[in-house]
Amino acid sequence: MSTQKDYTPEEWKAISVAPFLAGLYVSMSDPSGLVGVAKEAMAVGKAIAETGLTSSTEIIKSLSEGFKAGGQRPEMPDIPKRDLTAARAAMAEHLQKATAVIAAKSPAEADAYKTWLLAAAKKVAEAAKEGGFLGFGGTLVSDQEQAALEELAGKLGVTA
Repeated sequence: MSTQKDYTPEEWKAISVAPFLAGLYVSMSDPSGLVGVAKEAMAVGKAIAETGLTSSTEIIKSLSEGFKAGGQRPEMPDIPKRDLTAARAAMAEHLQKATAVIAAKSPAEADAYKTWLLAAAKKVAEAAKEGGFLGFGGTLVSDQEQAALEELAGKLGVTA
């Protein structure tokens, strides 16, 4: 089991920003307007904070406690802003780096961490209804979000 002290500052930065990137990966697949984007942004923070209460994995507990103590998102890496395909590729690359670091230094936690990243992304997908009118109707997870979740699961090597 590992905690922040087991990683270099650069590695920890990659590990701690990964749940936000996973959420953004899904959020970018089907933008939900200003209110929806705000709900989705809050969903990933809430998912991080809540999972620390129930996780048996030290790395997830450590990330959760750090987020709750600081309450801020970690510094985001440079992601292309005008090219959605390039942005999603950059996010996937950062996610794969973070999971590779954990797999190398704490293999017993790697699968739980990957599953946790996907769970955070699912919380984002479920945070705001897509479609509908004035909050009525719509669907909880759009087809684009579901496709992004499945794509992300494939990149992480876990089941959606």
